[in-house]
Amino acid sequence: MRHSVNRPPTPDDQEKEPSLQEIINLKLIETGEKERLMELLRERLVECGWKDDMISLCRAFIKKNGRNSVTLDDLIHVITPKGRSSVPDSVKAELLQRIRAFLVSTSL
Repeated sequence: MRHSVNRPPTPDDQEKEPSLQEIINLKLIETGEKERLMELLRERLVECGWKDDMISLCRAFIKKNGRNSVTLDDLIHVITPKGRSSVPDSVKAELLQRIRAFLVSTSL
């Protein structure tokens, strides 16, 4: 594509550089660390009873609203904020520490 001498290229004309978050996510995936972190998270959430708590919340919501009137989207919309806010701080801290160690080891 030819560019006009009188105007700068439009944003569509320029290649977008990946953000730091995108770069980190790509490195995590490439090295397999993302999958290891996800497995660690699953284990920790089961150990602390978080998973059982979420199952109970889902069952209570379905019982309250009727099995035939609840969709998966309804369940996700209601349970997700509760689930995110109830992850124990110790689990969050452990994952954050592992991510920081990964970043240091890869010199990002």
